[in-house]
Amino acid sequence: MEDQNYALPLALDRLVAGQPHPKCSDKEAIHQHLYLLMVTHFDENRFDSGYGCALWEQDFAVLSQIKWKDLIRESLEEAIARYEPRLTNTKIRVEVEEFEVLTKTNNYVRKRIGIEVKAMIKRTNEAFVFFERIFISPLSIE
Repeated sequence: MEDQNYALPLALDRLVAGQPHPKCSDKEAIHQHLYLLMVTHFDENRFDSGYGCALWEQDFAVLSQIKWKDLIRESLEEAIARYEPRLTNTKIRVEVEEFEVLTKTNNYVRKRIGIEVKAMIKRTNEAFVFFERIFISPLSIE
């Protein structure tokens, strides 16, 4: 049953040309889906305004780091429970790092968050680990 999932990003040019779309394993598909949940803000998906993560609503919020991390973790827990039924026993850890960026014209601080998801894949009872880091404030992909 491996490699029965379509890989991201969608290769519409291949489909239009009559070629098969690239596929991936269950683990890779779940990883891609969790990443998509993480980088999607609410109301971005026009068919389901609840799809996504509160990360983008709280990007510049003035909250204590502990409250902010808890808010993001809770948002991801809800999103995974709702949109990723292939996982069970999900545990999420959020870490935040700040970097001072020096340029010729100015200095500024950037935040980088790391999100770790540990879970079990329901169908196979295999351990699953997801870990991604992204820069926010302003957003950029590492």
